[in-house]
Formats: sequence, structure tokens, C-alpha cells
Amino acid sequence: ARLGERGVFVGLAISMAYTGVLQSRLGGGRTLGKRLLGLRVVRLDGTLLSLDRSLVRYALMGLLVYQGAVAYALVALLPFLPLALVQTVFVGIASTLFIGCVLVVPFHPLKRGLHDLLAGTIVIRGVMADPVCIAARTNPRRDRRIMLGAATLGLLSIVASIALSRQLLSSMDFKTMRAISDRIQATGVSNVGVVRRTVWNNGGPPVVTMVASGFVPRPDGAGEPAWDALEAASVAGVKAELPANSDVDGIETELRTGFNIGIYKSYEVRVHLENARTGQVVGSQTIWNW
Repeated sequence: ARLGERGVFVGLAISMAYTGVLQSRLGGGRTLGKRLLGLRVVRLDGTLLSLDRSLVRYALMGLLVYQGAVAYALVALLPFLPLALVQTVFVGIASTLFIGCVLVVPFHPLKRGLHDLLAGTIVIRGVMADPVCIAARTNPRRDRRIMLGAATLGLLSIVASIALSRQLLSSMDFKTMRAISDRIQATGVSNVGVVRRTVWNNGGPPVVTMVASGFVPRPDGAGEPAWDALEAASVAGVKAELPANSDVDGIETELRTGFNIGIYKSYEVRVHLENARTGQVVGSQTIWNW
């Protein structure tokens, strides 16, 4: 639990070890799930994968699955990185991996995705297909185009994500949110996120809520974080950066503690909502998230 949100690297290592070992020649080319389905990962010549080739194959899928948690963990390790920028870049990378590793598969003659093309692998059911059939459906030029297209799309996605993030970073609303984030981080809360939420109710005036969330480490030994003090400090941080004529109606804090290793997470989330003008508490609750 003391790993907090950096524990995702532990979960990623466990997943890579499990999948990488079992899908290599050491594990017969199949995880438990593939064994139940009668599937096996092999090279195009029918031989089983070496461990390093198997790890490379899973690394792309692992980043696709863990991208959100890895973004939080990366910011926890390198707090000078803006969370919004890291999340935007990871979304761009994940979109490319989803297209290359998932959407391409049904349309490829051998049902291979980007991870298979890079690792030189194929997934088979039962026995290996006839080598003549494999050769007839193998087109190195087409596969190189797919990999080049994926690399180009990935680069464009990253550039577009950075450009979008820079535009957001320069906007007045984002500067206010960044200032709020800095104030809340100064209280000991990490991975702070600040969003402006607007809700329209049956054609009436919109209700605007500034929502601040973040991670709070548990104190050493037993005990709970100082929730009341952290909530009060977070609310104060929001109020300090809002202009006097702000249209914000409510301030909500969502502070969480626990851990996330990717393959499993356990959070205690304290939600506090109060009127931004009067300071009256509208609601408060604790949510357990597994």
C-alpha cells in the first residue's frame, strides 16, 4: 500500500513476467487463457518465441492496457511534468496502439496486429497451418507499410497531443486550474487534477462546479490521512485562485488514498462538496473503489 499510485510499475512487471514467460518457449507459447481457448503464439516458421521476443510483443499491449495508470505513476515519479500533458500524450499513443494492435487484426490475412508484426509472430489454434498457406498470405511489403503507417500515426498523435496541450496550457482557464493544482500539491496531495464541470438542469441556469482530485498517501503505521484538514486546504486553494466575479457555484474535492498496481487497485475516496459562495457543506461521503 505504501507504493501508492507508483505501484503500477510493479503490476506492469508482474504482467510482463507472466505473459512474457508463458508466451515464450519457456511456457509453451500460451498463457492460461490461451491454453483454455486452444491458442498458441508462435513464429511464422512454427517455432516458439524466445523470452526477449515475447516480452517485446507484450510490451505494446501492456502499454495499451496500462496507459492511464502509467501516466499517473510517471507524474508521481516526475512531479514537474504537467499531468494534463502526460495524459494527453499517452492518449495519443494508446489510440495508435489500439488501431495497430486491435483494429488491424480482423483485416489482416493472417490476423496479425502491430505487436505480431514487430515480434514476427502469429497466433494459431491447434496445429500450425500449412507453410504454403502461410507463405501465400505473407506480404512483407504490406506489413512494412502497416508498421510505417503505425509509426507515422503515432508520431502525428504525439505531436497533435503536445500541440493541444500547449494550447490548453496557454488558456486562461487552464492557468487558473494549474494555479489551483500547485496550491493543492503544496498541501501534500499528489497527482492533482482540476476540472470545471457544468451541468444544465431542465433548461435552467447551468450549475458550475470546480472539481479538484488527488492522491493522499497513508501515514506511516496505522491511521487515516487528515481528511478534514486536507479537504479544507484543497477548498481554500480553489477559492484563492477564483476571481471575485467567478461563476463557479460549487467546489468539490475528491481525495483518494490506497494503491494501484494496474492489475488490482484499492482506493478509499473522500468526496466533499460545498457551496463556493457561502461555504455551506452540500454533501460528504466516502467511497471504496476496488
